[in-house]
Amino acid sequence: MPVLEVTQLRLKGVAADDPSLLESLSMVRGKLQTSSRFYSCVEDPTLIFILGIWPSLEAHHEFLASPARDEILGPQEELLDFQWSIHMPLDGTASLPLDAPVLSIAKIAVKEDCVDAYDKAAAKDAQLLATHTRPYNVVNGWRCDTSSGTHEAFIFTGWETKEAHIGSVAKIQKATAFPAIKGLYTDYEVSHARNMER
Repeated sequence: MPVLEVTQLRLKGVAADDPSLLESLSMVRGKLQTSSRFYSCVEDPTLIFILGIWPSLEAHHEFLASPARDEILGPQEELLDFQWSIHMPLDGTASLPLDAPVLSIAKIAVKEDCVDAYDKAAAKDAQLLATHTRPYNVVNGWRCDTSSGTHEAFIFTGWETKEAHIGSVAKIQKATAFPAIKGLYTDYEVSHARNMER
């Protein structure tokens, strides 16, 4: 099953708009054939996100355990520090709102006894969000590489600006009981990011 990999990296002495960084990232994308997209974090310009598709979780793990890993990723160690990486089932990047000027990535630690309730609530919240994010998609998914007993969900939304996202959520909260998922999680972290190749 294809999986989306989302990796967060911290820049080391290089800016997100440095041509050498984009050249290095593009070279790795070409070698790995993961159709990766590169995003710069709005809240913290020293952070970037890489989103790419692997044929399966096992395929990515096999690459990470292979000698090719150091050969391909080694040159980037001067530019980037690894922060975290997650995987979630997804057929391809086409369903993600990658055409939006700003991509919102919500990372949610769901309580173990609230997984089913979260699924239902997230579907309800996605319908409400979709009325504000159009023409950009809302994509929900579960991380597929967590340790036993932990459950992490992701929500990807597209916006014209970070402020549009914040304003829309405030309007929805004022008008409804949104978000329905409130109380079902222990941590909720939202990042906004811009495509580095635009």
